[in-house]
Amino acid sequence: KQWYQRRVRGNKELPTDAQIVAHCVNTYLDSHLPRNPMYPEGRTFTTQYFVQTPSKADSKKREYALFQSSIHPPHFKVLVGDEVWEVSKGRNNLFHSLLLLLFHLRDEEHGMLGPLNLGPTGLNMLWIVE
Repeated sequence: KQWYQRRVRGNKELPTDAQIVAHCVNTYLDSHLPRNPMYPEGRTFTTQYFVQTPSKADSKKREYALFQSSIHPPHFKVLVGDEVWEVSKGRNNLFHSLLLLLFHLRDEEHGMLGPLNLGPTGLNMLWIVE
């Protein structure tokens, strides 16, 4: 256990669990959103709806986005318009941020992530927050 804490947990070059999960969510949504010619690499969700530090939260005006404000330890927030929604710190921060983003998409965007329906006729992800 001590070796793990010194070698793995203390190594800032390795991704954290939250970074791995965020990457999986981003990749999953990238694969389902239609390609946008403005983003030829095919990472539509990651480019449009995910902001990672050191980029500023307000560098590009976005309707909504998931914002990673800190790399080590990872900390995520939700951007909605000009507001930055702070989410409690801790090991569940990413999941709480994703849930908050899903709530916003369900209530304010009619269940749509851009052109992608997150409801039963699309990815069916909104059942999580029903």
